[in-house]
Amino acid sequence: MPSGRFPAKKRALPVVPDLLTAAADRIADGTFSTLWDQIRRVNGCAHPIRLAGTIDQADTATGEIRRTFDSAALPDGTILVPCGNRRATVCPSCSYLYAGDAWQIVHAGLAGGLEIPDTIAQHPGLFVTVTAPSFGPVHSRRANHGPAQVCRPYPGRCPHGRPRGCHLVHPDDDPRIGAPICLDCYDLAGLVVWNRHAARLWKRTIDLTYRRLAFLTDRTERKTRRQVRISYIKVAEMQARGAVHFHAVLRLDDATTHRGYWAPPPAWATAELLAACWRWAVRRAEQPCPDPHRYTLPTRLVPTPTPRPPMLAARWGDQADTRPLTVDGGDLTPATVGNYLAKYVTKSVTTSGALDSRIRTPDDLTTRLLLLPDHHAELVRASWRLALRADFADLGMDRWAHQFGFNGHWITKSRTYSTTFAACRERRRTWARTHTRTGEERTPLDAWGRPEDDDQVITLAAWRYQASGYARTGDRMLADMAADQARSRREATRTGRQTA
Repeated sequence: MPSGRFPAKKRALPVVPDLLTAAADRIADGTFSTLWDQIRRVNGCAHPIRLAGTIDQADTATGEIRRTFDSAALPDGTILVPCGNRRATVCPSCSYLYAGDAWQIVHAGLAGGLEIPDTIAQHPGLFVTVTAPSFGPVHSRRANHGPAQVCRPYPGRCPHGRPRGCHLVHPDDDPRIGAPICLDCYDLAGLVVWNRHAARLWKRTIDLTYRRLAFLTDRTERKTRRQVRISYIKVAEMQARGAVHFHAVLRLDDATTHRGYWAPPPAWATAELLAACWRWAVRRAEQPCPDPHRYTLPTRLVPTPTPRPPMLAARWGDQADTRPLTVDGGDLTPATVGNYLAKYVTKSVTTSGALDSRIRTPDDLTTRLLLLPDHHAELVRASWRLALRADFADLGMDRWAHQFGFNGHWITKSRTYSTTFAACRERRRTWARTHTRTGEERTPLDAWGRPEDDDQVITLAAWRYQASGYARTGDRMLADMAADQARSRREATRTGRQTA
């Protein structure tokens, strides 16, 4: 496992007397020990899935069937399965595993490993960042790797009579960072529409990069795609202002080999050429979109003094970064990039977690808005209002209001970048079956006491969903304690590796 991953968010350890009181019924009915083993197995998952069912094994030679597992023997007749949520605000334990899998995927695509050859490290690669354009002035620290400066030292007032500037130096934890200077001047509708089309804009940028590669090498685009492949993995991050931006790794591979083989690209395909083509594409890529400014979307019923220009296409902002990747030495090593991207995949849209799930009803919308800052609440409202317009009906803006219009996945990759999350989970399950809790190897046995062999037995599983979460309050307190213990073990292991 990686040595530089980020610890899960700390949760307060329950008071021991209260814990013993809450678990008294489990101790009394004799299910405490079995339940505690289950909770430790899921690392104190905050919202586990409770399943009921059985596992049988059939001997392929004799046809005999024997039962190897029955959840009826467990507390409450169910087995706990981790929720697998990626958000640290929802489940710190599962988000830690998710970030670890993301690290493995990113790192394997840069340095090899996990059935990917080490020669992948010699392929040309870039670390890129693309951001949204400006939709209006917002509060910021303006640090730029130095001391923080005055937020916006501009005189005068906006058309709504509010100051155009802010003469404060905001601390890091200031909740005003990212908030518009004037909420009524801010282009809320334009921002949520841009978020909705950001994923398609990325696809168009990749296509334009191929087109530029073909032009600069005097080849057709079809021939270029047959010779070289742009493999990538990207992570989306929601900025405090409510706009999505992407951090990504781009890599050039040979396209003549089929999936599962990673041959180096032709000699003419260099990192410098890829960087030049990528910058060219970022400046010119655009994704057509319906104009959100055709309709008046007032903020807090305050009309806009001057009409906004039409927005007929989504484009990238001026702030973009393109840097080459280095495997040996330098700042952007595979481990560093893996840590950087894995940190963002567990983030929520807001730090409060108020938008961690979809908003499904108007009553739910009203409740959520009370928990959000003003500019975040207005972005959610703008998404719902646009959903009522005919030319936005197919975009489902109300379904993605909890993500300010963004409908893409928070981590995506091309098929040939590296391994997959499913492969990482399968390796983890295999390790759990072939090792004890202390890490010692063991041989799993089938129902007849023989070493498990898929050619000898067929496994038949039947599961039924029972519920989500813990059945009792005391069970949840036990999970909190197990999660804290798992976090402490991870921190101790990481400290030991760093000092070794």
